[in-house]
This record gives sequence, structure tokens and C-alpha cells, in this order.
Amino acid sequence: MKLTIENLGKIENCELELNDLTILVGDNNSGKTYVTYTMYGVLKYWHDFINYGNFKDIEQKIKSDGQITLKQNEIVSLLDRCVKLESETFRRRIQDLFNDKEKIFNEASVKLDFEKPTSFQNIDRKIRIGENITFEGSIKNNKLSIIYKNSSKEVLNDSMIRSIVGDLFSLLVFDNFFPNPTIITAERLGISLFYKELDERRNSMIEGLQKLDEKSDNMHPIDLIMNMSAYYATPIRDHIAFTRNLDNIKKSQSNLDIDYSVEIIKEMLGAEFKKENKQDIRFYTKNKRNNKFDIPLYLASSSVRCIVDIFFYLKHLAEKNDILIIDEPESHLTLKNQRLMAKLIASIVNCGVKVFVTTHSDFLIKELNNLILLNNDFAEKEEWLDKNKKKYNMSDKLDFKTISVYQADNGTLNSLTITNKGIEIPFFDEEINSLFNTFSDLDYFID
Repeated sequence: MKLTIENLGKIENCELELNDLTILVGDNNSGKTYVTYTMYGVLKYWHDFINYGNFKDIEQKIKSDGQITLKQNEIVSLLDRCVKLESETFRRRIQDLFNDKEKIFNEASVKLDFEKPTSFQNIDRKIRIGENITFEGSIKNNKLSIIYKNSSKEVLNDSMIRSIVGDLFSLLVFDNFFPNPTIITAERLGISLFYKELDERRNSMIEGLQKLDEKSDNMHPIDLIMNMSAYYATPIRDHIAFTRNLDNIKKSQSNLDIDYSVEIIKEMLGAEFKKENKQDIRFYTKNKRNNKFDIPLYLASSSVRCIVDIFFYLKHLAEKNDILIIDEPESHLTLKNQRLMAKLIASIVNCGVKVFVTTHSDFLIKELNNLILLNNDFAEKEEWLDKNKKKYNMSDKLDFKTISVYQADNGTLNSLTITNKGIEIPFFDEEINSLFNTFSDLDYFID
């Protein structure tokens, strides 16, 4: 899947193609966050790129016959007609995505280009309207069927039927095609620290609103709620919602083998997390004889609070073909833990979850390079792994073909070179060389 972004703040024009691991580097204020949030928005609102007007014939057929069946060639033909390269709906959505009240991104545009599927996996989906109306869809042997059942006297209008049919068709055909995104923003330190206060402020606001006199000249309660709910950009609001919703999230369990990823997190932090009630996320050790502890998250270190959401995502939400977006995963980590973060990222990718990161860390990249090298075959590989078994194993390897790296620079994204020996990032190398050259010069003069 490829995005083409134009006129988005610092970004004049760029292309970005997602891989199993996509890395975005660049100087401060070069547009990395703009690109990241836009990519998140496209994945969350990909329905904006579906033209529902093209489902009119299907809507009429279902309305008259109660069902419809499409053969493989008919599905492909409908796909060609209904998928839009550029969406005016999404163009308007960009304002809300960034909470852009000043219309700074008014000229921004996004194009979505991907290879449409030509064969389809067997799948069932159902959309229910109230108690008595259902739309049942399925794909079996590359044939798509939709059945409309209405046991009530209520009559749905044509526009609603068309929208439901379009949604159902999209869910069936594009199931797992667009990865389900979860974003861990750079604001995670504050979110993890103040998530309880956010709940308390919300409850206080609701209590206050209940006491307001709607006949007064003050702002109407609904207006107040709407203004407060739009305070943050959508990715940050979604990240806040994720943290505040952990009570429900923990009721689910990931079906992926994430044990190794969790072990890496425990190695990084020396402990793990739990959420036992609606009040606290706890940071604790189980079996440490010395320095055993069990503390609320707000008393934990900044590094702990920067990783908590990744932990709960992996334990409870992660599914194959999802995408986990992490803004500056190295934030508040020591150099040792930045290297472990690289291993954590690799472990998540190897579980089948796509990962998108922005980073300023040369150490993170260099450790990823080590994991790319580890994927190669060489004569003394087993001996090397045995010698370094406390630090590496074959679960740490990364295939360079599954990685894409972009550098934000001069209003665009430059695709960087990556081979079986690692990633080349001139942006980092030039600064490191300058640092060491300065040291060498000064050291020489002193001697």
C-alpha cells in the first residue's frame, strides 16, 4: 500500500509504502509526525476511499430480491469502480485528524494506491440493525453473497441500504487487507501519568453539566462537550482512549505467541505490569527476593511509563496483520534498553504484526542492523550464537526485504538504502562523524 501526500505542512510532496517494518527518520520539525498521523488516519478511515454510489445496483437488487450473489469477475469489476485513488471525504477529514482549527492543512491531499485483490478468502460478516434487521454477507469459493432479512415493519431507505451494503462488501473483500492500526504517540509519558486525572476531570465535568441551567445565557452543555472532545489531534485522542479503556481491553487476549516480546519487556524493566481494578495500573515484580516491589504506575520511572501501552497491546489486542505505530520508541530509554527495544520491535514483526516507527536513535538502528546481519547464513553462525546466547538467539533475526526506511528532508521523504548488511542512514552517520572529528581535533591540540 502506497500513500502520496501533498501540501501537508512541511511536507510538499512525498510517497510512502508500508512494509512489515517501516522506519521514518529525519531532523526535528521535518514533517515526520505529519506523515505518521496521516498514515494512521488513512488506515483508520480507509472507508473514505470507497465510492458508495457504485453500490446502487446492488442496493436495488437486494431491496427487490432480498439477496444477491456476485461471481469473482463481478467482484473484481466492482472493486475497480468503487475504489478511489483520492478521496474528498478524507481531504476534509484531515482538518479533524490534526485538530486544525486554523486550516493550516486546507490544501493537503492524500492519494491511496494499492494492488486490488483478485482472489478472496472465505469469510462471513453480519451487520445488525436493531433486533429484527440483519445483512448477512459471506465469501465462499470466490463468490460473494449478501442476504437481507427484515422481520419488522420498518422500511430502510435506499441510502441506508446502500451504505450498509457498501460497508459489508468492503469488510468482506478487504478483510485484513488494511491493517488495523494502534498508535503509541510521543505524548505517552503524560498520558500514562495523568490517565486517572483525565477520568476524574471527565467525571467532574459531567457532574457540573448536570447542574447547569439550560435556560441561562451560558454555553450550552452539548457545545461545551464538543469543544472539549476536539481538543487533541485524533491519534492522541485515540491513544488516551486506549489507556483509559484498559479495563475492557484486558478482558481480551491476543492469540499470537507474544511470550518472547513480553520477556524482552521484562528484561528492559526488571518487572511487569498488571491492572487489577479501575483505579490503578501496577508495576511489580513476582519473585525477586531483593528489592521486591508493587507500585502504582505514576510512581514508576519515565521509561516504565513509556512502555506500558506496548505491553498491554501485545498481551490483549495484537492480531496478525495489525500495525503498531510507535513514535520515538527509544524515548527515555538507556542505550542498553534502546538495543533491547530494537529486539522488541523485531519480535513484534516476527509475530506477524506490522510496525511503523519514527526514531532519532542511531543505537536503535545499529542494533536493528545487527539483527539483519543475524538473518544471514555464515560458516560460524552456530558457534557465534552459542557464545552470545545471553544476548541473541534466532528469534531476533530480521529479513531486510521486509524493512523500508525513509528520511524526511526538504519537504519530501527519501527512500534509504537497505541490504542484507543493514540500513544506511547518512543523516545519523554525518553527525556522528562530525562529533568524532571534533573530538579528534581538540584531543590532538591538547596533546
